[in-house]
Formats: sequence, C-alpha cells, structure tokens
Amino acid sequence: MPITTLLFSFQGRIGRQTYWIWNCCYYAMILGFVVGVNRLFPGLASLILPVFLLLILIPDLAITAKRWHDRDKNSWWLLLNIPLVIGRMSVPVGANALTANEPMLYETIISVAALICGSWILIECGFMKGTNGDNRFGKEPV
Repeated sequence: MPITTLLFSFQGRIGRQTYWIWNCCYYAMILGFVVGVNRLFPGLASLILPVFLLLILIPDLAITAKRWHDRDKNSWWLLLNIPLVIGRMSVPVGANALTANEPMLYETIISVAALICGSWILIECGFMKGTNGDNRFGKEPV
C-alpha cells in the first residue's frame, strides 16, 4: 500500500503489525516534538502541541479506520477517538505540567472516557485478529 494511501485514505484494511508500527512512530513523533519544542521554546509546548496533534490527526484516524475495517467494523467506530483527541489537546506539557492545578470535573470525565475508549481501541485494534479472508472493506492484509 502506498504511504499516501496508508496515511490519508479511509478505505482498505491493515493488519496489527502496521497498526503497531504506526502507533510507535506516532508516539515517538509526539515525544520528539514535545522534547524539541521544550528545548527550543521553553514553556510554549502546550501552545504548539495542539497544532502538531491536529496535523497528525488525519493520518492517525486513517490508520485506525483501516484497522477497524480489518475487524469488519465501519468507520463510525472512530467516534471512540473523540475523548482521546480532546484529552491529548488539553494535557499540560513541560513546565505547565508541573504547575497544573487540581483537575476540574470535565477534565476528570474526559480522562475517564479517554481511558475507557482508549482501552477498547487498544484491545480491538491492537490485539484482536482481523477477519479471515476478504470482507466488505477489501482483501485481507498481507
């Protein structure tokens, strides 16, 4: 599968290995970005990180959609990502993390929802085998 199709198309299927490779790269990019921004522009990471996360949101959703397709589930399952996206956008980073106050009720609710949804996504997409053979979303990934 061409890289542009992998990262920007919401059609097709991928296996667990491709999903895990993407997630390792995804979190390495976030970590590298946060560390780099904190070194170059101390204190600005929490302002710049949401922009970076928005830039890599489409590839993340496209990869996850393909994984749901491999499980023979439609892209509506991407709605489970909403608490994760909101949570990632609101996490204090760097110096702001050290001075963060007691979480407000909505932050706690988002955190709990993100934990539940993230766990479900991890189990379904990361650990469970896709459907054998072709399904309505395409051929079985190699």
